[in-house]
Amino acid sequence: MKRHPILILAAVLSLAAAARADIYLVPAGTYAFPMDQPYSSRFGAGVSAGWAWNSRFALELGLRFWPVPVSGSIDGLSLGTLHVLPLELTFRGRWALGSNLLFYGEAGAGYAFHSFALDEGLQADWDALGFSINESVKKGPAAHLGVGLEYALSPKMAVDFGIRYHLLRTKGEWSITDDLSGLTQTGTLEKLNFDALTLSLGLKISLFGSDEDGVQPE
Repeated sequence: MKRHPILILAAVLSLAAAARADIYLVPAGTYAFPMDQPYSSRFGAGVSAGWAWNSRFALELGLRFWPVPVSGSIDGLSLGTLHVLPLELTFRGRWALGSNLLFYGEAGAGYAFHSFALDEGLQADWDALGFSINESVKKGPAAHLGVGLEYALSPKMAVDFGIRYHLLRTKGEWSITDDLSGLTQTGTLEKLNFDALTLSLGLKISLFGSDEDGVQPE
């Protein structure tokens, strides 16, 4: 069994600890407000791991997920549920507003993984007519800008409230097959816009590191 990844991880953690950096984890609940009309708001979740190398700046790797009900449109997706899952690296700058409260601004980018499930009732209607239909959404680049507040509950724990604007643009594909003849038609869904404003409420947990640098910057 190869131990190289484990050794590398142990080395990184050891260096971070020696440098008095703060390594933390933030599980959070989210609520997404899609900007485009065919999509509806829905609760989601997320988790991020962060490295604050001093009291002012931090890097985070985060994964978020939210389902989006789709009402359907002529030039977009049909009735169903879209699942949005962006994985992004975020740079965060922090400024103290008091002994237990700080403000942060952030910017990040990465990749978003999408999937789409057609409404079961709509699928059944097409099946009854003798047609099989399929729609899919391609993965694509993602980016966001955000601001938020951290309120320290203890040297190792803080409440994190954030607001983000996500830029999510991609394409999709569709196909319809006549079950009797086997004839299939396909097409592309151009310029799908999944931009969304999200609110998040999380619990920041410092795994190890400097209490002063990690939670209460000067």
